[in-house]
Amino acid sequence: MQATPRILSLILCSAWTLNSQAGVFDFTATMNGQVGQGSFATAEEAANVYYEDKLKTIFPSYQGNEAINSVLNFRGMPIQLAFPQQGKTTLTFQIPALEINESFTGNTRNESRDLLKEYLKNHTDLLEKMVRHLVSVSPVDPIAGNPNSLMSRAVANDAKLMWFGARNTTAVVAQGAEGSHRFGIGANFKHMRSDAVGNAKEMESDSYNLPITYAYQFPEANHELIVDLPLGYTATDGATGYDGSLGIFYRRPIFENWVVSITGSGRGTFSRELAGAAVMGSGAIGSSYVWRGDDYAITLGNMLGYYKALRLTIDGKSFDPGIANTVFNNGLLYSRDSPWRFGADPLTWEAYIVDSRYSGTALFSNYQTEVGFTFGTMRPAHSKDADLRIGLSFTKGENVQAWQANFGAWF
Repeated sequence: MQATPRILSLILCSAWTLNSQAGVFDFTATMNGQVGQGSFATAEEAANVYYEDKLKTIFPSYQGNEAINSVLNFRGMPIQLAFPQQGKTTLTFQIPALEINESFTGNTRNESRDLLKEYLKNHTDLLEKMVRHLVSVSPVDPIAGNPNSLMSRAVANDAKLMWFGARNTTAVVAQGAEGSHRFGIGANFKHMRSDAVGNAKEMESDSYNLPITYAYQFPEANHELIVDLPLGYTATDGATGYDGSLGIFYRRPIFENWVVSITGSGRGTFSRELAGAAVMGSGAIGSSYVWRGDDYAITLGNMLGYYKALRLTIDGKSFDPGIANTVFNNGLLYSRDSPWRFGADPLTWEAYIVDSRYSGTALFSNYQTEVGFTFGTMRPAHSKDADLRIGLSFTKGENVQAWQANFGAWF
């Protein structure tokens, strides 16, 4: 994570490249009526491009003193870089959305570029503003603002574990004399597509999530302690990102059909290619109320959570992204027994709808609604076989759409 400010510095000083493939970062540059356009997938591809020898790969006729103007679309945030005057070494750097307007003059144009790089390294306040603004305009920000971001996945994961429990089922576990231990593992795939909004083009990203879970079931029905360790990987037009978290969930019944849960988690994400990283802390309280019929159940789930990107110290400099959101998460789940069985275990199907609303830091997508369906076993307390469930869901929210396929097993 210490490389992140250096990568940003290189990107902001390096707005041009000759990549004809689709990428996350787009640019347009002009020189003496000539226009250079393209895109690149990663921050690494852009690094150091603005030195004189690199500029000549974009404009072969460049002699080192022509006026050049450019706009880099940094994941939805335009950045303007220019040598505005013929024969001059002054480099201008502007981010209109943040009211940033700076200029740097060295003995050579390469020295001016180095001055900008040094400025970016020493002004963490600018980096804070950029990160905070990017979650509101970037459809593929790794920290927050879209279904494949760390914050959105954390909210969805917390709510489902708190509402439906370690088994993702509304069934009451038979009370026994002793507690029991269970382990779970799953695999989730989510494809997200965003709308073209503001300065952001339509973008797509795929995330792969590996939830690993341990649950201790106390003798009392629906009384559980859950340790959750989901690991994630995201791919966006050639750029990749990684994330992971550790969460502790405690579920306790108030009445037989009403369970209250609390959770606290620590999370982190890092994408060198997207030049984004954060450590996030969160806490939430949830309620799960169940109405039961002879062969069906309806669960009302509610969750109130707080998710905040924490202050970091990077290269000896303190950095606070200033990203914090209160999240209201509410939904309904309908589960019903099916006439089929898997061995000795009955098969059930579930349909649910979940709505999430974010308040606090402005996001690219401030609300999302998920509709889903799952099918699998609901293990009785006496069974020694593993629970197996598969599911499919669709998410529609502000500026985004996504679909997800998932598989889970408990043993």
